[in-house]
Amino acid sequence: QDWKDGEITQQEYRDMKADYERQTSDISAVLTRLNAERAELANGVDNEHPALVAFMKYQNIEALNREILVELVDYIKVYENGNISVKFKFADELRKIAEYIEINTTEDTTVAG
Repeated sequence: QDWKDGEITQQEYRDMKADYERQTSDISAVLTRLNAERAELANGVDNEHPALVAFMKYQNIEALNREILVELVDYIKVYENGNISVKFKFADELRKIAEYIEINTTEDTTVAG
């Protein structure tokens, strides 16, 4: 309507339309990804899941070695100020597993009586 009323140019209208279409596409992609994650969580966590297998293999380690770091850590950043950042290979998968466990583990808080 703004274009028809002369408040914006045809080019401004086209730019705004393209921007809205891009936003719609981005939001649709996010929704698709979230629905896929929800479906994955609904299907449960398989004991053969690579992240679970890797972390279960090293669940009671007392010292790090190269083999463990190569299998579990994507990268380690050491900053000039001495801070350290560690990126695990399976961080997203572990988050999903933790969410699945939280969603599907409920304590019965009712008291019989």
